Amino acid sequence: MSGLRYMKNVLLGKRNDHCFRMVLTGNPNLTLSEIGIPCPVAERLQIAEQLNKWNEERLKACCNLRILEKGEICIRREGTLVRIHHNEKIRLGDIIYRPLNNGDIVLINRPPSIHQHSFIALSVKVLPVSSSVSINPLICSPFRGDFDGDCLHGYVPQSINTRVELSELVSLNKQLINGQNGRNLLSLSHDSLSAAYLVNGDRVLLNLYEMQQLEMFCPNRSPSPPAIIKAPLLSNPVWTGKQLFSMLFPPELDYGFAPSDVVIRNGELITSSEGSSWFRDADGNLFESLIKNCRGKKVLDFLHGAQEVLCEWLSMRGMSVSLLDLYLTSDSNSRKNMIDEIFYGLQETELICNFKQLMVDSYCDFLAGNNEEIDGFVGFDFERMCYEKQISAPVNQASVDSFKQFFRDIQNLSYKYANKDNSLLTMFKAGSKGNLLKLVQHSMCPGLQRSLVPLSFRFPPKLSCSEWNDLKSQGLTQNGDDTVESAMNFIPYAVVESSFMTGLNPLECFVHSVTSRDSSFSDHADLPGTLSRRLMFFLRDLCASYDGTVRNAYGDQVVQFSYSSDKGTSTATSFANEIRSQGSILPDGTGGQPVGSLSACAISEAAYSALDQPISLIETSPLLNLKRVLECGSRRRNSDQIMTLFFSDKLGKGRHCFEYAALEIKNYLERLIFSDIVSTVLITYSPQKSTENCFNPWVCHFHVCKDTMKRRRLSVHSIIGSLQMHCANAKKLWKINLPDIQANLSLECISMGSCWDDRFCITVTIVEPSKKSHIELDVIQAIVLPSLLEAVVKGFPEIKKVQILWNDRFKVSKSHKTSPGELYLRVAVTGGFSKTNLWGMLMNDCLPIMDLIDWTRSHPDDINQFCLAYGIDSGSKFFLNNLKSAISDTGKTILNVHLHLVADCLSVTGEFVGLNSKGLRLRQEHAFVTSPFMQACFSNPSASFVKAAKKGVSDDLQGTIDALSWGRVPRIGTGAQFDILYSMKDERITEPVDVYKLLGNIDGSQKQDVEFEVPKACNFKSPIGHRLSGADWNSAMMALYFHPRRDEKVGSGAQEIKVGYHPEHKNSRCFLLARTDGTIVDFSYHKCIIGAL
Repeated sequence: MSGLRYMKNVLLGKRNDHCFRMVLTGNPNLTLSEIGIPCPVAERLQIAEQLNKWNEERLKACCNLRILEKGEICIRREGTLVRIHHNEKIRLGDIIYRPLNNGDIVLINRPPSIHQHSFIALSVKVLPVSSSVSINPLICSPFRGDFDGDCLHGYVPQSINTRVELSELVSLNKQLINGQNGRNLLSLSHDSLSAAYLVNGDRVLLNLYEMQQLEMFCPNRSPSPPAIIKAPLLSNPVWTGKQLFSMLFPPELDYGFAPSDVVIRNGELITSSEGSSWFRDADGNLFESLIKNCRGKKVLDFLHGAQEVLCEWLSMRGMSVSLLDLYLTSDSNSRKNMIDEIFYGLQETELICNFKQLMVDSYCDFLAGNNEEIDGFVGFDFERMCYEKQISAPVNQASVDSFKQFFRDIQNLSYKYANKDNSLLTMFKAGSKGNLLKLVQHSMCPGLQRSLVPLSFRFPPKLSCSEWNDLKSQGLTQNGDDTVESAMNFIPYAVVESSFMTGLNPLECFVHSVTSRDSSFSDHADLPGTLSRRLMFFLRDLCASYDGTVRNAYGDQVVQFSYSSDKGTSTATSFANEIRSQGSILPDGTGGQPVGSLSACAISEAAYSALDQPISLIETSPLLNLKRVLECGSRRRNSDQIMTLFFSDKLGKGRHCFEYAALEIKNYLERLIFSDIVSTVLITYSPQKSTENCFNPWVCHFHVCKDTMKRRRLSVHSIIGSLQMHCANAKKLWKINLPDIQANLSLECISMGSCWDDRFCITVTIVEPSKKSHIELDVIQAIVLPSLLEAVVKGFPEIKKVQILWNDRFKVSKSHKTSPGELYLRVAVTGGFSKTNLWGMLMNDCLPIMDLIDWTRSHPDDINQFCLAYGIDSGSKFFLNNLKSAISDTGKTILNVHLHLVADCLSVTGEFVGLNSKGLRLRQEHAFVTSPFMQACFSNPSASFVKAAKKGVSDDLQGTIDALSWGRVPRIGTGAQFDILYSMKDERITEPVDVYKLLGNIDGSQKQDVEFEVPKACNFKSPIGHRLSGADWNSAMMALYFHPRRDEKVGSGAQEIKVGYHPEHKNSRCFLLARTDGTIVDFSYHKCIIGAL
């Protein structure tokens, strides 16, 4: 066993006899806060309870039953286990171990526990089953579980303190708000969501028998009158589905959802359009309104009641899936028309794809004849284009972009040809189940297939067995040893035109299997767990203190001066703030709150959700992007860096100015290596006769294409000068002992033959140090020639590559009025020049083209380079923007307070540190804290302990993981530390109070009287025209409520209250009420007081 594994299993892993692990099943008859425990399991799981007068009768009855069954029971008396054979020997104060009963609370989680709502305290419901635990399907989403074999872990609390913490902190009614994004945690799902979508249809009608059957599940609401009493085709009155749905709402509920035209007034559903987003997890959905207006228990009761009614209605209506739903169309003619549209769409997309390929630079070189012909391909044909798609990532990406639009059109065809009663589309529209991508693949066309990893073979242009045999035969006859394609990597690209319903041929099936094997489960499956573990080590010990700061348990170091909720959310800020004010579990900086762990859980859950998105060679992976942001770049001195350059707004005045500027900057900055323009290299023996210098007889010949030089804007003199400068710099900068050279344009190169029209030759002659010394041919071949080919003949040596890219998400300048995005440049700068400020070096290189670039938005992508250029404050904002973008790519939204805390934690030392052992050590050293145990738990235990022992370091075990490992109470949550501060005031003995006089002075309206004094003082002290706000506005409106002519004064509604003069008594002050219709009326504050009394 390795050292780290030993630490996890022995020291950090806590196992006991009061836990269980069982397979999960669903049971909609259970309430949302219940968990069904099998009776045999409940009998074996014991819970400790101290015997007292209140529970004496109940516990003695339980003990008597256990003694009759087993002959004895074990109790704990004064810390010692005692065996009892008779019930009379039990005393008050003994701790009795009884089996689980209905109503006991247990802690449930489904590993991996990746976010704070993975742990939920549920109430036990003992069921007569024997093999599995069961929960209500509506609470599967917090556990990220389903019923395909998932297992749940359960923990039985033994102490009263633990049971109280579970019921007050992690019970389901305390976790209705998702602490990650501030939205509702629970909503309708599965069958109940499909039923809710269907029952709100305009054509859903219910007769008297059905309404009476469903009313049994709605005991709190009386039935409404029928919507249609008499009609020509109806013999009995009927009710609508909206009326049935209204019976589920509280009578006082008022709700509106504009995107779906939903209006609910006094618990009655007035209008609603097609769609189910308003009772799912959209912003401003129904459950957010219920949480704001109802307590937690009422929300759970509503969900359970709605589930019972909707599932009962769905069972009465009926809903099933068959192969007819996969057929989509209602008849064979419609099916044939749909297949024809798909076929012609594939042909059109293939043509568009070929046209886009022509715009790629490498493909333009092929069309111009600049690339050498590959064996087996002559000229320009379809097979060659298919070959290029599988060897070139840019060409492959151009093809992918073409098929994205085609696939969107295919998805629209499914809505066009499918029946209205199609169950698969119904579930997809409702959001309960189904995946439109899978439906299209099964019923219509799988479309473009790509592999996420390079393969050693390629696919033929047409997916048929004959084409595959021809491709393999060509490969065998092309080269006997098969050395051409065997050493190449291919990006598999193919289009499957058949559907799963009609059947795939063997090659289509093989292609689909190859391309989808890695998308089903990523190679980076362990990455979210690694990120979660590292985030926990960095953030676990951050806790909100009672002075409002966020501190680290190690050394009490301040990480944030204020954990404020005013930083907003990445979703609906008003809802999160309103719920926070009602005392929800949303992080608000309350003393002792483990804000660090909550932030780590929020980001870890986003990382796990990104695991479902495949990692591709030609597309950015959200998971890897999040990992890159959290690791804060590379801290190696010689690592390459990426810089992003944006164009100046001045270029938007002309047509295509941004495109021309991009090409100009790329041509100016990007380095061009001598080997990129050389077609042939020769070494000839030609002794030189010269009296001034002694030349080596071996002469290097470099043949350069004239068209290439013209296209690259090069001249012979600039190339010769660059070669000579390269040799000089090699001696000074890189300490390479290169000999002196003499480069010239050769007009008499024999090896050129008849190629003088399109090529020319540059000769390089080596100057010998002396006539006695001689440089051998092997030295020229091994050192001189490779060094010359690496010479930079244009651009800057440090600029490795310049890419012209397009992105829709960047801020669009005012000049881009008709464009949804903008062009930008990604510059790769190599770090091998002993310079730390690479951004400053790039700015110096761009001095001649400074006006083309917007330097206010351009920046280095590496956070450390950004901080070096602009400072730590700007770097923190830049890190936050990158983190928000990475989280958004995963499809999740996170409260900004979590993101701010992560940024402050990683930059608390004054510079950003990565999520690794070095970053953890730097943070601990900055706080002047030594924690070898925590370092050993993070990585490399033996080395950490040995290093600490050599230095004689002591560990105070201040952190959370230290305390839990050694049996201490961690300093977070209910165990957080707080200080009692002395106010420095003299203590005085209070004077005696006559209790009868005190009771006689109690007045229930005292609080209102105090509040009424506020607007009175405001009336006399405030200037004329002063507008009331805040507490003054609230007090004035409360006083206005008691005015004898309140309704007349308020009218259409109160907009604002000002201080002014009475219209009749000019010198008399009064309050002026401005109504919403624009009228102004005065009201007497004195009359309000009289009305209140």
